[in-house]
Amino acid sequence: MTCHARNKSIDGKVRHVLDSKAWQHIDNTWPNFATEPRNVKLGLAIDGANPFGDKNNAWSTWPVLLLIYNLPPWLVTNKFFMLLSIIILGPESVKSANFDVLITPLIEELQELWEGVRGLDILRPIGRRQFIMRAILMWTIHDFLGYGLVFGC
Repeated sequence: MTCHARNKSIDGKVRHVLDSKAWQHIDNTWPNFATEPRNVKLGLAIDGANPFGDKNNAWSTWPVLLLIYNLPPWLVTNKFFMLLSIIILGPESVKSANFDVLITPLIEELQELWEGVRGLDILRPIGRRQFIMRAILMWTIHDFLGYGLVFGC
């Protein structure tokens, strides 16, 4: 979770999300957040699917995934490290009117993570293992339908 603190690109090429302008913007805007390398930067991915394969809107499934960008690039999208935070099932397509209600618990947990929660770093010596971990949502990843849901369009 702290490999990004010691693997920043020195030649200006983007090899990981930590070399992006978004990562730098977060570090410059919230320097207290950036000083703790164990703080987590997240991405939110939303996409709808019809698990039954027929081409109608009789049923839809919407997984809401969180990606942890503190990990090395080859692990960020590994299935063992993607967090399935919500799965929205229903006989009708998700509409923007009810999407806000369904995503509210996740938003509340992200706000709690921004304030900070107690964490335990087992790699540190016994007296220095506890720390306050914070998390920030860097961006969302979705198609145009997901974009409309996230932004209420």
